[in-house]
Amino acid sequence: MENKILKNIFIAIIVAIVLYLALSIYGNIEIVFSTLVSFKWEYFPIVLAIIYISFLFKFLKWQYYLKLIKVNIKVSDSFQIFMSSLTMSITPGKIGEIIKSYMIKQLNGTPTSRTIPIVFAERITEIFALIFLIIMGFDLLNKGMIILIATFLLVLFSLFLLLNENVSNWLIDKLGAIKLLQKYLESLKLSIANSRELLKPKPFALMFLLSVVIWIIECFGFYLILSKFNINFSIVWSFFSYLFSIFIGSISFLPGGLGITDGSITYLLIKNGIDKDIAVSSTLIIRVTTLWFALIIGSISLYKFNKSEK
Repeated sequence: MENKILKNIFIAIIVAIVLYLALSIYGNIEIVFSTLVSFKWEYFPIVLAIIYISFLFKFLKWQYYLKLIKVNIKVSDSFQIFMSSLTMSITPGKIGEIIKSYMIKQLNGTPTSRTIPIVFAERITEIFALIFLIIMGFDLLNKGMIILIATFLLVLFSLFLLLNENVSNWLIDKLGAIKLLQKYLESLKLSIANSRELLKPKPFALMFLLSVVIWIIECFGFYLILSKFNINFSIVWSFFSYLFSIFIGSISFLPGGLGITDGSITYLLIKNGIDKDIAVSSTLIIRVTTLWFALIIGSISLYKFNKSEK
């Protein structure tokens, strides 16, 4: 598994280099470089600290869900596993974060069918919070609203299928007619049952609110970056630009939203009157502090976990 992760990371880095080089050329590479130099880099550690705080809040979500389904592991091990999963930030829709379930199984034998629903619940509350904040900041703009509403309805429909016991049992029975899937039915039933537990009104509401806080923290990191280029920029629009770009990157289902998220951030900044070189530079910095910082933290944690298990 470790070799596969390293291979995926290597591919993502190569793709990212090509994309960021293309962005730099688009913004005039010499001007972009001089703009990056002019950035107040003494604030960069502060931005990293802000993003790291968002990771800690995400860990609280993970820990809460573990307690909810009564999976008891040491907090230190849980933290190591969660941070290791940050290496999966570059997988489509972060689906690779199910690695957490396999790491727990490796640690104490807990079936993956019991913990995989946590990853699903994390994504659901994250998406709902993301859409909620985007709608709050839309300022009656119609562009992209259809995509937003369609995604929201799709997630809502998926939740209905999952939480409605009669419907989900009917679907499982239908899947049982397929021989290749029969051996997975019991695990699927357990996963769906755990998902219902995680998505009950109280835990859903609490984790939705926590997800809203997490997104706001990330957005503030982006606003801080923009502010250190000495430009006048609305905090509401900076939040919206970042969140909507993340949303577009997520539904593209490309690893880490590479290319789509980056291009969207740059486009929205330019559209709002930001110089092309500053837009490109801001995009590069925020992606380093979120996507690639997460990848570095995750890789270190994964290495430590594998070393302790040997």
